[in-house]
Amino acid sequence: MDLTVDMSVPASVEIGATGLKGLAQEVRTVLATRKGSVPLDRDFGLSWDVIDLPLPEVMPLLVAEIGQSLERYVPRIRVRSVTFKKDTNSAAEGKLIPVITVEIRKEYIDEFR
Repeated sequence: MDLTVDMSVPASVEIGATGLKGLAQEVRTVLATRKGSVPLDRDFGLSWDVIDLPLPEVMPLLVAEIGQSLERYVPRIRVRSVTFKKDTNSAAEGKLIPVITVEIRKEYIDEFR
């Protein structure tokens, strides 16, 4: 079973969310958190060290970091693909918006039926 999380689609936080909605919320939380900003887990989230690097250098680093962070902090999933959309509605040129497709690991699949 696959789940795609498109960060260009607005989503609200639902306290106590379960099922696929809760899983998508977990993925969004990791992607939206800057590494170093969570006091009791400074490694949680994504690094912003790559922000000013040229896109050809950033892409492989960002894909690897997203995959590693998601699989560490959302252990019920396996990352299948990481792609990016360019933000055409923003004045910020070069802004990338992640679209993540994950697969639910076999040992957790019964939680989502």
